[in-house]
Amino acid sequence: MSAPLPAPVWDNHACPPMAIDDLPAHLPTLQRYRDAGVDVVSLNIGYGEMAWEDHLAMAKAITAWLAAHPDRFVLARSLAEIDAARGAGRLAVVFDVEGAAPLEGDLGRVAQLRQVGVRWMLLAYNRRNWAAGGVHEAAGLTPEGVRLIRQMEDAGIVVCLSHTAHAAAMQALAIARKPMILSHSNPRALCDHPRNITDDLARACAARGGAIGVNGLRLFLGTGAPVERLVLEHVLYLVKLVGPRHVGLGLDFVFDLAGLEAEKAAMASTFPGGCGYEQPTECTPPEAIPALRAGLAAAGLAGEEIAAILGGNWQRIAEECWGDMPATA
Repeated sequence: MSAPLPAPVWDNHACPPMAIDDLPAHLPTLQRYRDAGVDVVSLNIGYGEMAWEDHLAMAKAITAWLAAHPDRFVLARSLAEIDAARGAGRLAVVFDVEGAAPLEGDLGRVAQLRQVGVRWMLLAYNRRNWAAGGVHEAAGLTPEGVRLIRQMEDAGIVVCLSHTAHAAAMQALAIARKPMILSHSNPRALCDHPRNITDDLARACAARGGAIGVNGLRLFLGTGAPVERLVLEHVLYLVKLVGPRHVGLGLDFVFDLAGLEAEKAAMASTFPGGCGYEQPTECTPPEAIPALRAGLAAAGLAGEEIAAILGGNWQRIAEECWGDMPATA
């Protein structure tokens, strides 16, 4: 019998361009994750005000590109397929969606997201929608949002509370039947931005078995040091706050910075003025992950704690939440 694989290295949020015609030029960026020792990466297929049809088109286009490069990448629809990809030296890709707005209240669309490979979804993206409030609007969870959470839990899609209003996130955690995540949210104690989260929200997420993924964008990390160093500081803060079992990475690396600026301009109402969104975006690249591992070791964390932070916690939550249903159920 072969020995079980060690915990994967798993970056739980990355951002390809949302313009389908631009994907072929930028999806080769995935090779950088492989070269940095990453085993699994979650790719965003839509966010904010993007239409439902655009989300499905993104998923279809990325799936086709991955299928055209089977020696290096695979769209993994289960943990078994992730393990198979790792055994073959391929990068496993899963999908995520930033905000429930495109579902337009149609809970049947949750199953469609599962079918195309989505494994976590935000309740809201910055602004209030039919399900929940966003971080820039103080609103809670709606009755429809409660039904959405139940549908996601049943379908094997993890509920993500990043970009979601504090009140809505706390209400969601209070009714959670399975772990929920903050896939790419940093502690506000270290960087006072409304997109970042308070200590009480981080503790509540951890208490339900979830995890907080540290975001690698300068805007949410602060100033005074290279972004790679600040990511380490945010990780260590959360480890002290909630323990290494509840911290991960969601670096939010942007493949096409020029494309992002165009997207922000097109969705200006989603990115309110005075919050720094107009500043040039600075990202933490996947190449920073090996140095982060070294930094965690230098800070005195044990090997199993580092393995949990770099991906084992996302694997644990997937085991608890994805379910054993067929990938295309």
